[in-house]
Amino acid sequence: MYFDAKKDLDYALEFTKVYKSYDNKAQRELQCLKMQIPYVLTPISKDDIIVGCMAHGFVGFSPQYGGAYTYYYWDESVVKALDKVRDTVDKEYIQSVEQMRTFWLKENTQQKLMDRFSEKYNCCIGENNPKFYYGVGRIAGMTVDLKRLVKLGLCGLKNYIDEQVKINGDSDFYTALKGSVDLIIDACLFYAKSARELAKSGDVEHYTAIAETFENIAKNKPESFREGLQLVWIYAVCSDLMNYGRMDDYLCDLYNNDLDKGIITEDDAIEMLASFYRNVIRVSKVHDSRIVVAGLGRDNPEKADKLALAIIKTSRKVIDVVPQVTVRYYSGMDPRIMEETLNNIECGAVYPIVYSDDTTVPAMMKAYNINEKMAQKWVPFGCGEYVIEGYGTGTPNTGMTLPIALNTLLHRGVDSFTGEKVDDDYGALEDFKTFDDLFAAYDKMITKAAYQEAYSEHLNYKVAGEEACYLHLSLLINDCIEKNMPIFEGGARYLCATSEIFGLITAADSFTAIKKCVYEDKLWTLPQLVNMLDCDFKGYERERRILLNAPKYGNDDDYADQMAIKVFDHISKVHDMAGKDTMLYRYNVVSVNNSGSAERGAVTAATACGRLKGSPLSNGNSPSIGADVSGITATLNSMAKIDASKHVGVVHNIRFNKDMLKNNKDKIRMLLEIFYKNNGVQTNLSSIGKDDLENALKEPEKYKNLIVRIGGFSARFVELSPIVQNEILLRTTYESV
Repeated sequence: MYFDAKKDLDYALEFTKVYKSYDNKAQRELQCLKMQIPYVLTPISKDDIIVGCMAHGFVGFSPQYGGAYTYYYWDESVVKALDKVRDTVDKEYIQSVEQMRTFWLKENTQQKLMDRFSEKYNCCIGENNPKFYYGVGRIAGMTVDLKRLVKLGLCGLKNYIDEQVKINGDSDFYTALKGSVDLIIDACLFYAKSARELAKSGDVEHYTAIAETFENIAKNKPESFREGLQLVWIYAVCSDLMNYGRMDDYLCDLYNNDLDKGIITEDDAIEMLASFYRNVIRVSKVHDSRIVVAGLGRDNPEKADKLALAIIKTSRKVIDVVPQVTVRYYSGMDPRIMEETLNNIECGAVYPIVYSDDTTVPAMMKAYNINEKMAQKWVPFGCGEYVIEGYGTGTPNTGMTLPIALNTLLHRGVDSFTGEKVDDDYGALEDFKTFDDLFAAYDKMITKAAYQEAYSEHLNYKVAGEEACYLHLSLLINDCIEKNMPIFEGGARYLCATSEIFGLITAADSFTAIKKCVYEDKLWTLPQLVNMLDCDFKGYERERRILLNAPKYGNDDDYADQMAIKVFDHISKVHDMAGKDTMLYRYNVVSVNNSGSAERGAVTAATACGRLKGSPLSNGNSPSIGADVSGITATLNSMAKIDASKHVGVVHNIRFNKDMLKNNKDKIRMLLEIFYKNNGVQTNLSSIGKDDLENALKEPEKYKNLIVRIGGFSARFVELSPIVQNEILLRTTYESV
């Protein structure tokens, strides 16, 4: 993005003026978007087939942008820009910018959320909070009904709103909704005009095709695959949408019609999809950007599978960290889907990610108390959290690091890593006469934290609803138009939230070691064990080996696996209870860790499972680093034991040796399919050799395009922090089936 300090400051001042001019939140949002959208649209790039990108200003409106939400404000950027122009502007201009700064530092929605939380709890719950739990503000992972968009088109959406006006009566919300559609139409016409201008300078056929595509979707519903794909993307640009749902389902009719008429070939479609992918890469939302294919509940599986195959092949053509292409496996699925998936993994791609509908659909029926047809609408978004596509939210704004919680409990409310008092005193070590006594104290600590988290999630939506209607998202969330209600004022049917759990298996293995070594085998007292942890096992190497050899999750050992189930069921139940005290439809846990398992591990004291201070925590539902010593079948068996209805998203990292995948692809496919059919939920597959990772550390310039799966997202290995690189290097590489 070209940085023009004066231009960007002028825009921020004008945006602020518009914001202050309207008391009605629907009109205020519409007018702010009317100014914002033309400003954030970037020029057409010469290699674009699917066109459009954004470059946000210092202040603006977005579901989430750079860690803030709704009406966001970036003071550091304003200060930097002001310093650049200070010598070229008059005092009045500087004063107006300073007044704007004062206004937005209090008026931005994130600050309002934090202030409201502090009113009740007299503390901060931001990500920098030193406690083992946190909360942030954003509307993350929205997955809207893009099928409605493609089926009706922009003008059809306006007509549909008019039909509902006849039923419910007019309102400021309906008026603003129609205005928000006009803004997308205006964006289409902006790009059409730009393309016509570019056509005058050459490449007439290319730019004329772009112009005609935009002119057609501005007036009519899409009639070709290209038009459908472009409509989805321009809507995403205008709304800041970052997850694209079941693309094979909502675009398959247009795709198959074009194929049948000879308008395009599969290769042509892949070129269009590759352009879409490049736009997603340009936006660079590495924790989001989901495209979901396959799965139960599609209107026409046979037609959809044809497009699904093209989408998967595009991920092999454009190997990058996004988009996060995801396959929903089910029994009886077209076998070519899994074949192409493994072909991608073999060639070094990290997509598709694979989930099991055989497990997840029944689990969602139970978790959400919904019927099978509605449960089939589930999709993973972001790092892998679930939501019902087009019917609700599942924002993951809170999180807990369980090993830090256990450490804090064992030190009477003090985090021994920092020495800081961060929580209540739940009793001296000597008070925990039995393992049940210890776990009961842990329960009290976790329960208190979960209720604060749930309130934070509730407040996140409440404040968002007070501030704005989220017009573009409300257009495509079912029930909003029909009920004449914005998403956060009763429009969304399933207003849910999720809490990210870090170090789940590290905590479970630690509880296993404590139960066995302290309370059953009585090798040491609990105070003696805690002293070893405080010494980071220096002088206690023999004792550490005993702890390392204690039963560990990931080896199909029921002793360890049952403890993992206990810890997982507990954290799930506590959050469910806390959520019921709020407006949330459901408040569930997820274990889809991103780089946090390594980063939080770096600030976590030694743990009873034998892990040293500062070492990585377990990632997602994967075993602790180096603990899975019984082979991949045993690991998958352990993973399948956790009740899928107790969560709305988990991550299982599976890394194969390159030669092993190449020479045993059929065996691996059979093994994975058995796992998916038998309560297995998900696998992050990769086939990057450990030698590649080691060589990349030595010669990073030769491995700039080495993509690795972290947990809930992917990244270029050489761009990761050393902490995260080390965690990935230490993960198990399976070399036999």
